[in-house]
Amino acid sequence: MNFEPARHYWLPTPNPDSGVFARHAFRGRRWERQSADTTVCGVEVAMATPTDLDWVRAPTCGECNRTLISELNGRT
Repeated sequence: MNFEPARHYWLPTPNPDSGVFARHAFRGRRWERQSADTTVCGVEVAMATPTDLDWVRAPTCGECNRTLISELNGRT
């Protein structure tokens, strides 16, 4: 059986309420420069080209990470 997990990519984005950045996962192969999208964890966020510091400083979204791990393990 050939099982390939759904494609996703990560991008640092600001929280719509606080402006604090986090690295969120998004469905798809890559960011296509759209201005907004919904994260794997269900948050609608604005998107823009991140700086190197955004990548370094933004923590990984735990909920996106847990969701993807759960999907990989077949528990969705």
